[in-house]
Amino acid sequence: MDFDYGDCNGPHTWALRFPAAAGKRQSPINLNTKSMVFDRTLKPLIVNFDAVVKETAEVKAHNFHVKVEGKGVLRGGPLETDYHLAQFHFHWGSGNTWGSEHHVNGVSSPSELHMVFANSKYGPNDVLTERPDGLSVLGIFLQLGNQTNPALEHLCNTLVGLKKGDQKVLEPRLSLHDLVPKDTSKYYTYSGSLTTPPCSECVTWIVLDEPIIITQNQLDTFRGLHSNCQLCSSTDNFRPICPLGDRKVRTTVCT
Repeated sequence: MDFDYGDCNGPHTWALRFPAAAGKRQSPINLNTKSMVFDRTLKPLIVNFDAVVKETAEVKAHNFHVKVEGKGVLRGGPLETDYHLAQFHFHWGSGNTWGSEHHVNGVSSPSELHMVFANSKYGPNDVLTERPDGLSVLGIFLQLGNQTNPALEHLCNTLVGLKKGDQKVLEPRLSLHDLVPKDTSKYYTYSGSLTTPPCSECVTWIVLDEPIIITQNQLDTFRGLHSNCQLCSSTDNFRPICPLGDRKVRTTVCT
């Protein structure tokens, strides 16, 4: 798709070519803890990657994603059915104080991981982006620290030297559980959209309160993909905050 994050085809122009981007259920949003609804009926999250069989990293125009084969399962929380992991990717910024797509009380993180899960109740002929519950995205903030996350380290080692369009199977596979915080009991959830074109409003968002740690070297590896691909001078690949409108954000976090 013809879009980017710069002046010519950046987020302020997306709605001209992708009408959904002007919708009322767009993402990302600022997660304002003072205006959320604490919901005791929200269930615990269950995340299981034991049945994942293959992971393939591919460098895209503005970031990279890892396609997942097998059944990585997300259930519980606000979800009524099981969702299966299709791919995951990251967003980041050129500085250490911005880069995440969601904010919490106006504060951003250096990076944000999106694990994209497909609703298992739909078949292969269903277009999930046309279903309001077609996808669920698990959003995980990354904070800078000195502790080396082994999954991120393995991923960064795989990415070194790759250019736009390159693909590489991760061998051995990542331990995907290392990309998920130990505490998944605290989260925010709302109805939203894909944060990249076509910006379809088909996503049940679940954003975890607890972050994982990324080192400076790992974050710099992400940023280095842009210079490898000679894409643009900026490494900012996040969409600005969208209006919440009349939507409600529910949470398991006591505020």
